[in-house]
Amino acid sequence: MPGNRPYIKVFFGILLLLVSHTGFAFGDPVVTGVFVSSRIRPYIEALDGLKTTANVELIVVYLDENLELAKHYLKKGEIEAAVAIGPEAAKLIYSPKFQVPIKMAIMTLDLKKLLPGNDPCGIDLRVPISFQVYQIAQRLGQGKTLAILYNPKENSDIIHQAQDACNQVGLRFTPLPVSGSDEIMRKLRPEIDQIDILLFIPDSTVISEKIVRHLTKAALIKGIAVVGYNHFFFETGAVMAFTIDYKNVGIEGAKLLAKFLQGEKCRLLPPPVKVEWNTKVFQFLREKHPERWNNIPGGHGRGN
Repeated sequence: MPGNRPYIKVFFGILLLLVSHTGFAFGDPVVTGVFVSSRIRPYIEALDGLKTTANVELIVVYLDENLELAKHYLKKGEIEAAVAIGPEAAKLIYSPKFQVPIKMAIMTLDLKKLLPGNDPCGIDLRVPISFQVYQIAQRLGQGKTLAILYNPKENSDIIHQAQDACNQVGLRFTPLPVSGSDEIMRKLRPEIDQIDILLFIPDSTVISEKIVRHLTKAALIKGIAVVGYNHFFFETGAVMAFTIDYKNVGIEGAKLLAKFLQGEKCRLLPPPVKVEWNTKVFQFLREKHPERWNNIPGGHGRGN
């Protein structure tokens, strides 16, 4: 109405003043900083998945190439959200020095352990032990004895969860604590004739490829089914492997980010994982040790 024109002018004048002071403008894209620990293949794959799915403007910085630039973006307040790819990046963005409204981390193992005192959002690389034990029982049958080699300083909580999961699905459980790689065979030898399944979990004491190859070979000779946590184990002789799809971690991370930006509560999710089944290794076990492996669910020829 003509009589309201002075008020409209005043309203728009105030609005323009607010825009000039805040830097906000209608239609400005949401800018998200993506902070990548380094240029290793899994991180690059996750970044690719994030880029192909995210519907926001992304600024990518590699910490190992330009840490100061990463700190600059986090300090300056030019980004509405920060996504960390890798543990070093996760620790950086969750530092109390940087007050970014939305923080999310992917491609990091045990985020809550890494970031004590925080409630991290994103995708943890730890495959839930309950899921692993359930899949093992489904493929390899109930009534078997499952063992895990682990360092108590790192994985005591996982071992408690494994015990509960085994109780629920009808597996016996043998935890094998080791504080160093020199203890592995000493702990394994007395138990090896009673073990049916040897499950590897991420653990710095039992992480070397040389150790994994040696233990897998020794297990196969004894008729023990090895289960690992990535495709390397599958290639080495594991009958099963829980393999994380790194690109899909980035895709799922982008979907989570979209939900956070829309105001949904932060969540920490397990990684997308593929259960690989090694038919050749299973056939070897069944031929060499039919008394143990003939009549089990995995013998019905299911693929990956």
